[in-house]
Amino acid sequence: MSDINKNANDPNLTLQDKCWELMSVLGMSWSETKDLTKKDRDFLLTKVESIKAQIKRTAQPNDLLG
Repeated sequence: MSDINKNANDPNLTLQDKCWELMSVLGMSWSETKDLTKKDRDFLLTKVESIKAQIKRTAQPNDLLG
């Protein structure tokens, strides 16, 4: 599954996957993502999903296929 199609709020994601989402979408450093509280991480992951939804809406259909 492409990372953009992965749900950042999925409860089955590992901490490593959640940190990767924050790092790759929001541009945070790895150490910043590891130092977040669960509450802050969950809040930011919600924002990640909003950003990814916007990217999907504005992307050309063929951009997401390959």
